[in-house]
Amino acid sequence: RRSTSGFVFSLGNGAISWSSKKQPTVSLSSTEAEYRGAVVAACEVVWLKRTLKDLGVPIKDLTPLYCDNMSSIYLARNPVFHVQTKHIEVHYHFIRERVLVGDVDLQHISTNLQTADIFTKALGADKLWQFMTDLRLTILDLPSLRGSTEETTHNARIPQLWKSA
Repeated sequence: RRSTSGFVFSLGNGAISWSSKKQPTVSLSSTEAEYRGAVVAACEVVWLKRTLKDLGVPIKDLTPLYCDNMSSIYLARNPVFHVQTKHIEVHYHFIRERVLVGDVDLQHISTNLQTADIFTKALGADKLWQFMTDLRLTILDLPSLRGSTEETTHNARIPQLWKSA
């Protein structure tokens, strides 16, 4: 099966970029899947930094990139070729270069605190609410589609939407 990668980037108090996508290839291990996901996020970091620089807001600090897989972090930080990772395509080693250049700082985060899991996993109610709070998401009550302010059984069946706070 193909894994799902997800990320969210915040600037100040708001999310400015997020994604949830199936990976284009089947990974042979969880390390490879997490590594590929980190590469996609690192590419987004580079793009965001260039865009902010063009807007007159250069970001010179290392951007923390949180990953809950220690093997992926070690792989990104160590530029030495490993026999166990020879199957990972060369273009996925882009993150190694970004770590060495100083664009990103790949850091470990506990799986229980990995907010990006809201984009990639089915979550229980407690974790869902925790991650919604972390992302500053709230529930939006929809007005009636019939123009009435009273709630009808039809309106009660309309799903609630999420909005960014």
